[in-house]
Amino acid sequence: MLTKTNSIIYLISQPVIITDMDFNFVEFNNAAQNLFLLSEQTLQGSILNFISCNKNDLNLLIESKKSSLENIQLKNVGKMLYEKKWVLKGSKYEINNEEQGYCFILEKETDEKIKSIERERDFYKELLDNMPADVGVFNEDQKYLYINPHAIKDPEMRKWMIGKDDFDYCKARNIPTIIAEDRREKFIDLIRNKSTYYSFEETNERNNSASHNLRIIYGFYNEDGSFKYALGYGINIDQLKNYELINFRQQSAIEISNDGIALLENTGEYTYVNKSLVKMLGLKSPSDMIGKKWTAFFPESEINHLSSEVYPILLEKKFWKGEARGYKYNSNEKLIVELTMNLMPDNGIVCICRDVTERKQQEEQLKRLALVASKTNNMVIIADADSKIEWVNESFTNTTGYTLEDVVGREPRTIFNGPETDALIIERLRKTELEKTSFAGEKLSYKKDGSTIWVYLMANPIFNDEGKITNWVSVETDITPIKNAELLFQNALIKEKTLSDLKSQFVSLASHEFRTPLAEIMTSIEIIKVVLEKEKAIYPERIDVHLERCIEEVQRLTSIMDNVLISGKMQLGKMPFEPLTRDFISFFNEVLKNFQMIFPEQSVNFKNSYESIEMSFDGKLMDHALNNILNNANKYSPKDSSISVELVDQEESILLTITDCGIGIPEEEQIHLFSSFFRASNTISYHGTGLGLGIVKQFIEIHNGNVIIESKINKGCKVIITLPKKTNQL
Repeated sequence: MLTKTNSIIYLISQPVIITDMDFNFVEFNNAAQNLFLLSEQTLQGSILNFISCNKNDLNLLIESKKSSLENIQLKNVGKMLYEKKWVLKGSKYEINNEEQGYCFILEKETDEKIKSIERERDFYKELLDNMPADVGVFNEDQKYLYINPHAIKDPEMRKWMIGKDDFDYCKARNIPTIIAEDRREKFIDLIRNKSTYYSFEETNERNNSASHNLRIIYGFYNEDGSFKYALGYGINIDQLKNYELINFRQQSAIEISNDGIALLENTGEYTYVNKSLVKMLGLKSPSDMIGKKWTAFFPESEINHLSSEVYPILLEKKFWKGEARGYKYNSNEKLIVELTMNLMPDNGIVCICRDVTERKQQEEQLKRLALVASKTNNMVIIADADSKIEWVNESFTNTTGYTLEDVVGREPRTIFNGPETDALIIERLRKTELEKTSFAGEKLSYKKDGSTIWVYLMANPIFNDEGKITNWVSVETDITPIKNAELLFQNALIKEKTLSDLKSQFVSLASHEFRTPLAEIMTSIEIIKVVLEKEKAIYPERIDVHLERCIEEVQRLTSIMDNVLISGKMQLGKMPFEPLTRDFISFFNEVLKNFQMIFPEQSVNFKNSYESIEMSFDGKLMDHALNNILNNANKYSPKDSSISVELVDQEESILLTITDCGIGIPEEEQIHLFSSFFRASNTISYHGTGLGLGIVKQFIEIHNGNVIIESKINKGCKVIITLPKKTNQL
């Protein structure tokens, strides 16, 4: 059984009948149905039942390609055919170069109607052919019944596409069928759901560029709901897409902007606000503002100001820029915004708000600071974030000779630095700016007249809540008198050092010159004793006593000269220090042995449990230091007393303790023990110069060691020496 197919014939108002090659009915449009009183059952019959012509004659007439079949009379037709005369026209039709059947069109014979039909046909054809959109008509298999030139420009390709679908097109063009598959799926849904229309966006990638199209398909159905045909058209929306992209970018920029942005209706309600404005006002979501009037977010005083003073200007000039003050929503926190408003053609308003609360508060604070700074005697400079001067106080002008007009907008280093300004200070200031840190120090600056001035400079950056510098504040104190005094003091120190050097040189020279006659005196005394003993001369016993006294005094003077000479060398920095690694136990035993040879009556108790301890030390300096301590212990102790010496190995160092039972040292005088020429008040009856302990301390410290003295009156003295085993040579 034949089924009714769908085609473009339903767009034609004239009666149209489609048959197969045997003239059996295949399809007819509504006009033919009304004319011949045809029904669905009629599709089982043949057109030969309605005309006065047999099959062969009809074939011959069609093959002769006559424009109309005037000689064929119609029969068994409705009343309409009797009232008006009709002409039957027929021709073969092909699909894919294969004959399919015949197409018959009935036209009224009147010229006027024929012309009207032709005009109507030409109108629709011209209309469809010249539409600036892709137009196509499809049957229920989604095969093309019509394609306009805008959809396919190549006429041969366009003709070829009739009766084919998008899969055929993709195969012919050798392109992926994904678009055809997507179109087929949507088309099937249209027929299945008997939808009126559907639309979709489609992107075609060709030659490394994308083309965006909007496709709309309309479905047409018979009265019984069966599918007739589908009309589709498409338009290029590249420009729309570009607008959408631009709009998206602008919207994104507005959303991420730190400035608050809002759109208001002419009645004052918010229609759009970005997140920054919501946050600025202390709200949580744009929905808290949309639909509400701006007056809900400003105090009454500011509402009156904006309504009475600002809005009239906005209406007149279409633009206004200024400040608005209020509070964050439901809060006592102040809010100052820099407000820019533009009036739109529909009297809507575009508002841009910038939160300047912190900056304004800082400006007010700086004004208060400037007021205070203007009253101080110190020089005050306020610069911007780029270190360019914005303000100076009166003291600055009075001191430097520069006025505010001379320095505003300039960097301090371009004004106050000169050839004698310390390059290290200039570099420190530059580093301070780069690292955004504080600076404090002395600096030689230049006044307007070219003279110099010493200042003590303190420069500090001022930061906002975001950690960005807003200003630099510098406070400078004129320390020129102090620096001049320092210069005088330094000159005095240089003179004093020169005198001290001369004194040390003199002491060194004098000590050396004293040692020579003392040595000769000692030699002479020894010769006298030898001569007297050799000659066996008889002389009074008191001569021996005096000779021994001379020897003791010469030795004492020699010891004094040694200390004075060593002290002089130390002050001149000429005392050699030559540490060597050796056994300290053997060295110290040798020191004790020599000491007891000089003082045989003095008892020394050395507590030692170590065979050897390798250490690095200068034997000459260490011998002198230890002998000074032992000599003091002997000098200030009773004849029958004992000196105790204890040595402890502490791995990295040794601890040497020398204890006597002598007269001790007053506690209140012990802080002066290591000062040159100091002698305790209870040693007046004892010979000495007060140089010994000072030399001991310096010799021990030159070994990176330490010496401590513990003592009480009449209870002896304990000297505690700590020496590292490894000593770095100076």
